[in-house]
This record gives sequence, C-alpha cells and structure tokens, in this order.
Amino acid sequence: MSLEVYRDIQGRLVKVGVIDDTDSANREPTFRYDVSFLSSPDVTALSFSLPLRSLAFSEEEFKPYFKGLLPEGAALGNLAMTLGISDDDYLELLARCGLDCIGDVVINVQTYQEKRAYRKFSEDEMGALAGHPLARDRLTEGSRLSLAGTQNKCGLYCAQSVGGAREWYQPLGGAPSNCIVKFAHAELSDLMLVEQLCLACARACGIDVPPSCLIDLGAPAICIERYDRIMPTEEQLDGLIVPARQHQEDFTQVFGIMPSAKYKELEPDTVSALSLFLRKYSARPARDIESLARITLFNYLIGNCDNHLKNLSVLYSPDNKAVSLAPAYDVVSTTFYTRFSRKMGMKLGHSSVIDEVCTDDIRLHAKRLGIGQKALKSISCDLLDNAVKGLSDEASNLNKQGFEVAPHIADDIEEGMTSRLAVLASL
Repeated sequence: MSLEVYRDIQGRLVKVGVIDDTDSANREPTFRYDVSFLSSPDVTALSFSLPLRSLAFSEEEFKPYFKGLLPEGAALGNLAMTLGISDDDYLELLARCGLDCIGDVVINVQTYQEKRAYRKFSEDEMGALAGHPLARDRLTEGSRLSLAGTQNKCGLYCAQSVGGAREWYQPLGGAPSNCIVKFAHAELSDLMLVEQLCLACARACGIDVPPSCLIDLGAPAICIERYDRIMPTEEQLDGLIVPARQHQEDFTQVFGIMPSAKYKELEPDTVSALSLFLRKYSARPARDIESLARITLFNYLIGNCDNHLKNLSVLYSPDNKAVSLAPAYDVVSTTFYTRFSRKMGMKLGHSSVIDEVCTDDIRLHAKRLGIGQKALKSISCDLLDNAVKGLSDEASNLNKQGFEVAPHIADDIEEGMTSRLAVLASL
C-alpha cells in the first residue's frame, strides 16, 4: 500500500510525503518526506516527532502521528466494522477516511479536487444520527473524514440562515467541515449536557474554549466549532464559504507516543515536560504556560480526570511558522459519574487520585509549570469567583432552551466541586 500525504497550506494542496511499504526489505511501511517538499522555502515539519529529513522514518517512528489522526476505542471499532476493515489496519482506515483530518492533513487526494461538495443535510438525517452509530459511521465514510478521540462524533458544515436558524451540510470529497457534532452513548444520555455546562464554565473562568451549543436531536447533542478551521475565506463551494485548514497536533503526536499510551507520565513529570516544550517552542510561552496552568487547575476543580495528553494540543499559525497552545477541548466532569475512575490522567503534584490532592500538591504543580505563587493565587481566585456562577448561568440558559434537567446536573457538579473549591481557597 502507498498513501500520499498532503497538507492544505493556505488553500493550496502541497504533497508532504508518502507512506509506502515497497521500499523496505522486510515490507514494513516507511514514511518519507517528498524531495520537493524538503526543498520548498519556509518548509515546516508535519510533526515535532517527524523532523524534516531525507531519510525515511520507520513505522515505529511515524505510526504515533498517523494513528493519532484516527478515532480510538469503541468509536474506532464501530467505524472499522462499518467499513469492513480490521481496526488494526490504520493505513487502510486513513486511506478511506483521510480527506478531512484534524489539522491540515489530507490523505489520498485522488478524488479531492473533482468531487468536493456540500450536500444539504435534512433535519430527519440529523435526527437519525443520534443513537445510531452505523448512520454516523456511514456519514464519516461518505465525508472521508477522520476525527481522533473516543467519543461518538462526526464532522459537518454548519451555516446560519438569514433568519438565524442553523443549516447543516455534509462535506463530501474532502470539503472541510467547520464543526464537530458529538453524541452521547445510550448509557450516558446526559453527557453532552455535562460537557456544554463544563465548556461554558471554563469560558467564564477565562479559559479559551471553542464556541459550542446544544442541539436537540431527540437526545442532546453538542455542536462545537472547529478551532483548526479559519473563517471567512474567499473560496466558495456550492454557495458556501469554504473554511481554511489550520494545522494542529496533540501532545501524544508531539512526543511520538501511541494514542493507547495517552495516560503515560512523561519524564521527569508530565507537567514539567509540557512546560519545557512551551518555553522552547511556543510563540507566546509565558501566556501559554499561564493558560496550561489555568486549564489543568480547572480540570481539577470541575472533576475532569480524563486530562490526558491527547486532550491538549498545539495549534500552528496559518503560515506554519509558529505554534501555541490550542484552545481547551473535551472538558467534562468525569467525577459527575460514579462509575468512572477518580485517578487523574495527569498528576497534580505528587497525587494521582483527585480526592487526595492538597494545597502542597497545587503549589508543587505551579512550581513544575514555572509560575509563581502570585500567578497561582490569581488563577485560583478567578476559578473561585467564576466557576459556580458560570455553571449556574449556563444551566439557566439551557433550561430556557428546553433542556430542563440542566439546573439539576449543574447542582450535582457544583456539589462535587465543594471540597476542591476549599483546597483552592486555602492557597
């Protein structure tokens, strides 16, 4: 198999390299940058884990990045089953679903230019997506779209009509989506309500999160704008403005770690490693480290124990010459559900279990990040002053939209935060 890898750089498809299993004596695939790409002016690497070089990368070297473009867990299994592909065959999955990936990567572009389109998506079709994984996977196949993560989701194009109502379109043939619609598992029917409350709470606490809203498809679904898409642009397709792709990669891809190892503790510790990376490579290191501190402390406060390396990313500038910490995403209070582990994906100080975190752990966390006590106090005060009100305000807003259970969920999340608010207040 041979997969051509492109990037959509400022509206222009540029061939980056090829994944190939024909130039290796043992038939294991390799990835090699294209010679003309390497000689291009201002060329930048596809990933920090795949630095520019003429020598081919082994599968062990390139697999973490490309496997990181695909879904995980049950979402991957369902998609693979729908396509009739083994869930281990990540290259075939990318070949089938790689025309609209996270970031600006486009894989196998043969049908890209000729067949791009936006097809109007009816309300009945939208409704059919809720609670029907097969329908979502078929949509993903039709859109040739690959989204990382474990949750049920699909990429769509959302436009506002003249009257302000949302109009939905299915991207075809590699046309870029501009939003991600996520659906709850049947046994976690209120998960999207929890996520919307947490995102609004994070925003109230000064955290950069993408715009989002709930939509009622019989069951609540959440629509989140893609921060790796830039609007507006001058290009139009089927009467719609085509968003520009913006490159990004999560921290498993940055460090060359397989998605299955996303909970791995980095050396000397994860927080120090992330802080060191931002100091070395970020275009705005001080701001990004403060943002990382705010995100990690908010995750603690809201009870998000799924705070692993794939839920933090870097976003490239439109010209790909600089990187910065991406907006926060997948911000969910996992402690709201008693069935989920209370072991955190990322340690706070010496503690791995959220209920064991104390003020000394928070101070050590700040030290590892490289922020002073004054900055730590300022962030903590922001969280203390705004978190509860942010939850309450969004619950009231959702209640007015017809999601009547939202205030009760917000109350439960707030109750679970009580002991953690006390820890932050004692700093």
